[in-house]
Amino acid sequence: MSKQSPKTQISQLVTVAVQKLQGKVNFQAVNLKKGARVPELRLKNENGSGESKYPLIGDRYLLGRSSSSCDITIRNTVVSQIHCSLQRDPKNPHHFLLTDENSTNGVYMGKRRLKSVSLRHGDSFTLAPPDLANCVTISYYCPPPLWARLLRYGFYGAGGIFGLLVLAVIWESRKVNVYPLPSGVSGPVVVYPRDGQTPLNPMRQETHRELDNLGDFSPYLTKAVVASEDSRFYWHFGVDPLGIVRAIKINWQGRGRQGASTLTQQLARSLFPEVGRQNTADRKLREAVVALQLEAVYSKDTILKTYLNRVYLGLAGYGFEDAARFYFDKSARDLDISEAATLVAMLPAPNRFNPIQDYDTSVKNRNLVIDRMAELRMISPEAAASARRSRIEISPQAKKSLSSTIAPYFYSYVFEELQDLLGEEVAKEGNFIVETSLDRRLQAIAEKSLKNNVLNQGPRYRYSQGALVTLNSQTGEILALVGGVDYQKSQFNRAIQAKRQPGSTFKVFAYAAALEQGISPYKTYTCAGLSWQGQAYSPCERSSGAINMFQGLAQSENSVALRIAREAGLSNVVNVAERLGVKSPLNPVPGLILGQSEVNVLEMTGAYAVFDHGGRWNRPHAIKRILDASDCENVEDLSTCRVIYDYGDDSDRNQQVISPKTAETMNSLLRGVITNGTGGAASIGMGEAGKTGTTNNYVDLWFIGYLPRRDWVTGIWLGNDNNSPTAGSSQQAAKLWGDYHRQLITTQN
Repeated sequence: MSKQSPKTQISQLVTVAVQKLQGKVNFQAVNLKKGARVPELRLKNENGSGESKYPLIGDRYLLGRSSSSCDITIRNTVVSQIHCSLQRDPKNPHHFLLTDENSTNGVYMGKRRLKSVSLRHGDSFTLAPPDLANCVTISYYCPPPLWARLLRYGFYGAGGIFGLLVLAVIWESRKVNVYPLPSGVSGPVVVYPRDGQTPLNPMRQETHRELDNLGDFSPYLTKAVVASEDSRFYWHFGVDPLGIVRAIKINWQGRGRQGASTLTQQLARSLFPEVGRQNTADRKLREAVVALQLEAVYSKDTILKTYLNRVYLGLAGYGFEDAARFYFDKSARDLDISEAATLVAMLPAPNRFNPIQDYDTSVKNRNLVIDRMAELRMISPEAAASARRSRIEISPQAKKSLSSTIAPYFYSYVFEELQDLLGEEVAKEGNFIVETSLDRRLQAIAEKSLKNNVLNQGPRYRYSQGALVTLNSQTGEILALVGGVDYQKSQFNRAIQAKRQPGSTFKVFAYAAALEQGISPYKTYTCAGLSWQGQAYSPCERSSGAINMFQGLAQSENSVALRIAREAGLSNVVNVAERLGVKSPLNPVPGLILGQSEVNVLEMTGAYAVFDHGGRWNRPHAIKRILDASDCENVEDLSTCRVIYDYGDDSDRNQQVISPKTAETMNSLLRGVITNGTGGAASIGMGEAGKTGTTNNYVDLWFIGYLPRRDWVTGIWLGNDNNSPTAGSSQQAAKLWGDYHRQLITTQN
């Protein structure tokens, strides 16, 4: 072994010492848990081959050229022996304080020399001026967690949206001047029949009254309005963000339709035609803008007082002073808890929820308002309990006004349709002129015919109620609608609200489905009994052997209808019924063909109209046009009013739902029901066509038929509200149909 020189030995010792001292922290040996979030320094390599990463686990680090003194050694001539330090921020462990340790060339961010700076994720700095070619560039890497980034981006997004909304508010606010407030009100909802002459609703002659100060109203009234309509009225600035979030949540969960308009927004929409009445995003924006303006210009008390004076309350007109005098024959300043809650409970639908139209519903809704007032501690529990036990005593004059309404069942339905067309929020504001399809002559005969039949024949055949609807088969217009024998005794509309089994009147959909499938009406079917889906069905009652569709429908044979439906397919039968306008749920089982699923008179009558209209369907409708009474150049000339809705522009009208050939064949089949079958009692000798229907135990007695020469299609139901059996049959309904149409023809001629 050769002997080393002293010089060589010293050199080796120095090398070992340097290796031991170099990099007091072995960054390569650091083993971090998966997913650990540790700050890093990332140093760009001089040769451009990427970057070196140094995880910062400790609390203090020195950076420099000295391998003996520094934790992170940077071998570069521009770097001082000890150039800078990193100190963990005790308040935020993911932040480090960078400090220049009196280096020769300094620490720079851009062209700015720093003494000390707190590093954030993405910060980049150089050890020497950035203009030097060999300066060292270091970046600090410590990305925030995903939730923090999402929160930040969400905040930026919300800020951007808010900024756009502010710009929109500024732009829209130039279009409406809220000072001074518009004076007075222009009118309630006026409903005209097709002749456009005499309104259906009684026109009240009293002058509209307003109270001067909020304190002039009963304190219970102001509390009831705030509790029921806008409990955060005194906290929001015209638009209620919490209410919007709540409404979105309720609507999203499918727990009914929930509006989010504040009292101020309702007032804005009601007072300023510029806001509009369409159910669109533009209208909602304009409404919010005007509400913000109102809140900026007027006090809360002024806004609430104006709302109490101007809100639409149906037959009572506008404002709670008018309503209090109409319903209770007293001023709004004298209302007690029960009376105040009763009027406020009408706001969602004043023409349906008033105590004259529907006393039971009015009491129920009143009690909900009282409970809400008690919940918000506006009244004591004892006062709430006492008010709930009170009767609603209505002024006799108010009852008399309602009794003078023309076609009350039809009139009531108009407001349901109005709400469907415009939306609940807009419809309840009123100030509309509604042109309807009602033929007063037909309506008067329909009311008299139904009432006389039930009074004269009802006791004998044990039925006490009925419903009758006549449509124009070519347009779907409701010409007459009677929902019961006496509206004053029962406001329940049996033509619309009652769900009844249609019996054999439903068979037409099976026959139409078979014809649509290309099955010949002359094909014969055995009259024998059959079993289908585990259910046994009896043979024909009035026929034998094998019969075709003409005889099967004329004699209303169940086994033939079931065989036809089985061949056509139950799903196709349901599809045809739905295309012809049956909106009620239909269960695709054999019993459906015999009228097992419940429907209403109006939709069934509308379906039969398709056969008389070449296979085209029109939605049965009462409303032809809706005019905005607040936007008329001359209120005496309706042609100068803005049209909000026109059925003539409805994209769904005149839909071809079955082929003209199928409709023509169905006409022949249904004429045979009257000339050679079960509907003989309806015969008047004018080419009439129709179908009888009776349910088990004769609970429901039906006849639906049409008179092609007059474009009339009429559906009739007779029975009892409690579903008790009758002693009659569909013959009573068919006879009423015939008698009614004879009178129509006689009076028309």
